[in-house]
Amino acid sequence: MIQLLLVDDEPVILEDLAQFFHQIPEVEHLYTAVSGQEAMELLNRHPIDIVVTDIRMPGMSGIELCEYVDQSGTGTLCILLSGYAEFEYAQQALKTKAAAYLLKPVKKDELLLTVRQAADALQQKREAEVAGRKAQQTLRTHLLQLQAALLRDLLSGRTASAPQLVEEMGKLDIPFVIGQPAVVIMLRIENRFLEYDERSISLFEFAIVNIAEELIGEQFHLWACKDDNQYLTLLAQPRQETEEENYARKLLDHKIRELQSSVTQYLQGHISAAMSDFESFPESMSKQYLKLLALLRKLPGSEQSYLLRLWDQPPATPLRSLQRLYEPPTVLQLMEAGRWSDAEARLGSMMDELAVSGMDTAENMSELFYYLSNAFTYMVHASGLQLADVLEDQYGRSVNATTFRSVRQLHEWAIDLLQKIRERTRDGEREHHGAFVKQIHQYIEQHLSEDVTLQAISEHVRLHPTYISAMYKQETGENLSEYIYRFRMDKAAYLLRNTNAKIYEIAAQIGYQYTPYFTKLFKSYYGASPQEYRKASV
Repeated sequence: MIQLLLVDDEPVILEDLAQFFHQIPEVEHLYTAVSGQEAMELLNRHPIDIVVTDIRMPGMSGIELCEYVDQSGTGTLCILLSGYAEFEYAQQALKTKAAAYLLKPVKKDELLLTVRQAADALQQKREAEVAGRKAQQTLRTHLLQLQAALLRDLLSGRTASAPQLVEEMGKLDIPFVIGQPAVVIMLRIENRFLEYDERSISLFEFAIVNIAEELIGEQFHLWACKDDNQYLTLLAQPRQETEEENYARKLLDHKIRELQSSVTQYLQGHISAAMSDFESFPESMSKQYLKLLALLRKLPGSEQSYLLRLWDQPPATPLRSLQRLYEPPTVLQLMEAGRWSDAEARLGSMMDELAVSGMDTAENMSELFYYLSNAFTYMVHASGLQLADVLEDQYGRSVNATTFRSVRQLHEWAIDLLQKIRERTRDGEREHHGAFVKQIHQYIEQHLSEDVTLQAISEHVRLHPTYISAMYKQETGENLSEYIYRFRMDKAAYLLRNTNAKIYEIAAQIGYQYTPYFTKLFKSYYGASPQEYRKASV
């Protein structure tokens, strides 16, 4: 469809042309003007495709109008009409890059053909421009991906020799200088925005990098990627060599704070940053990156924007263990006993321990993920199934500790998998792990420091001891006495690792009043005395 402007100072001719073009279906909008000035006003207000104008007009001539159109850069095409077949007009028309030059009186069919040809040329030009922009965008996207891939290799220590790196950086338009100091900066998105879907997070990260380039790029070369641990990682190198490294450090520190403030103001989110000191590029980058990674993995989740500097960190302190993770009965023990509701509740308490106590570090989340992965895999295989049977459409997807950015995401994954395992094992061999086994296990847990003999259990469930012993063996494949012994040893080991209770106190808590006997049993089970076990666990 064409937006057409007709310009002529003779109203009769203008009206005649307007009536003709009103009948042409390709003309979507038709405008008319009796002077060059009026035509300029219409051109400024409307996206006109083609101007058909007389050359000889008072005030502004058609040649001058075409020059104005050409300088405007809108891509509008001009067709000049003149009753003077003079060579100088033709020359001027060529200088204005007019699409055509027609002599008056012009035949309407000829003019229509010329307008259509101009419209076709305009359409081809615009399509070529769109294709060119798409090609440039695709090239830039691929370039950024290749730059990021090379940076990931560099940070992981997989880069080749310095000459090869220089060659690769030259191909990818990376202006970093070998041997000059550079800084590694790692950015972590904080809690609120992690609840968004992956596409939204990717857009958020893209915006963060753009803001960083705007704020930091004037004084520093920047090179960005998303690393294998889901952190945004930047290298920054001063654009100009300077002996005042302390000044560059302070300037970059200030710029990172500006970045955090801008992300909060414009993106309504928070990012924490960890910054290395200036070290020689590229040989020190991988080492600095690993130090920053270890630092960030110990940082709990937050709704604040932290700035960590590698050079002013206090001495490392031991990580706090996840007590609820190993406290008997464990998630695996609860699943084996068919106590699915209790297993789900235990998962909830584990996640609460992470989130509420400020222990939701990447390190602790990794520990919980791998523990649950092993427990779930064991349960699936013990039920005579394959992981593909349980995961179904999710089987084959890459899931690891870095997949989950928040405790909520990890919790949802664990609950979903727990429910899938429960559904698939319901009709299998473990369906009969019902109220009978559950009742026995609950009694043992609640009376561990008391009498948990077979006779005491039989009185509790009101069944004959021989029947209980036989049924339990049939249901679980294990003797009841073996389970009680194993549960007591697991509980003792947990208390030794996670409490300061004395050995005799622990012995009493698990039902052994004679401490030497407990010590003998424990050493037989673990190959170390309680004291040796506790010392080795510190």
